[in-house]
Amino acid sequence: MDNAATTTQERINTGVNASALGSSWTEVRVVPKNDRLLGSLGGWRERLSRAGFNFTLTYMSESLGDVAGGRRTGFDYSHQVVMGTDFDLEKLIGLKGLSFHMLGVQRAGRSVATDYLEKTGLIQPQQDYGVGGNVLYKLVYMYFEEALFDRKLVIDVGRMPANLKYGTSYFGCYAVSNVICAHPTALSVGSKWRSWPFSQWGVTARLNPGQDLYAQAGFFEASATEGGRAGFNFSFQALGYVVPVELGWEPALGHDKLTGHYKIGGYIDTSDHPDPFTSVDGTPILISHLPARVEHQRGAWYVGADQMVTRFGPAKDQGLILFGLAGWDQGASLQGQSQYTVGIIGQGMFPSRVTDAISLFWTWQNVNKKITRYQELQQDLGYATLKNGVTLPQSNFQVLELTYTAFITRGLKLLPDLQYIVHPDATRTYPNALVAGFRLLAQF
Repeated sequence: MDNAATTTQERINTGVNASALGSSWTEVRVVPKNDRLLGSLGGWRERLSRAGFNFTLTYMSESLGDVAGGRRTGFDYSHQVVMGTDFDLEKLIGLKGLSFHMLGVQRAGRSVATDYLEKTGLIQPQQDYGVGGNVLYKLVYMYFEEALFDRKLVIDVGRMPANLKYGTSYFGCYAVSNVICAHPTALSVGSKWRSWPFSQWGVTARLNPGQDLYAQAGFFEASATEGGRAGFNFSFQALGYVVPVELGWEPALGHDKLTGHYKIGGYIDTSDHPDPFTSVDGTPILISHLPARVEHQRGAWYVGADQMVTRFGPAKDQGLILFGLAGWDQGASLQGQSQYTVGIIGQGMFPSRVTDAISLFWTWQNVNKKITRYQELQQDLGYATLKNGVTLPQSNFQVLELTYTAFITRGLKLLPDLQYIVHPDATRTYPNALVAGFRLLAQF
């Protein structure tokens, strides 16, 4: 599986065999058959797959500590168990091009961000921490997929996060930090363009006309329940609608097939949200004491790219890859303003370790200027504690992250990780922090 550059169809069949998250990555439905701790289970895995049934079971832990700076030093553990099934209904019952996908997670642990770094949780060094804890199984997605015209048109219908396939890159998940993996959090946090592990009703369609081009668009419920605690609240209580669009180009350039992914896209969220600074009469809320002005539509747009610039060998993604993703919010009520992320990934530099990778990422995220203005006005009025529980107005933060992806054995990966965080809480209240730890990924 790892000794030759793969075609698009092979990627569809096998998933991303060198991904840092493996089957935990949302677009990877079936990890390569040999990349399992339990192997073929006596041949049963292959028999089931030929019959149209595949399953995923993955354990991932992220153990990180604040070793310097922040509020105080300390160490936290979190984990995520991914459980998913995929049914090829063409093989099972003869429905051409139709498949069914279901996946959920179980999460537990504590956040190194709010325990040690800062108070707001704006920065999350652990990608696997958050919603999905305290339940045995939280549904992330459950949808039907219909592939038409030799997969030139693919339609998904069911329950899934609205940004499951928009503005994302599995290369971002070579980082452990949630701010980098796998889409710009400044665009999604606080919006109804929800991400893993939330779910909402929706439909999305992807057109692949050829020449490595694609266009996709979706229509999703801006959900009031977001699936509830366990994700199985299927009630339809739309607060509005989310409409994402994306255009992309995925070439393989030159004789060495240097792969790249280029995209531009965005979304509109029509649900109502209060302006964080301005009241209904146009004056600051803190001055007028009137209700906030209601924003009836908001959204964001983004551009992203990754490109292999040199190849170290024939294996998939075995080369030096440049990565970038930037996004800008359009509206008054989102928590973020903009985010810029760049990175460099070197995978398979050593012939005997073609699936190992070393990656370096830097990201900058700005807080909504209206939130900053509100906090500055609070400060002028003598408030000791400002909006979001901070003591100084929030502006921006940065994360510099260095990660090594080590494939210990088939089905087992270890990612030692260092993160240097500038302005925890997006303020200068606490010293810049150094976070160290690792991600452990086991695929069964």
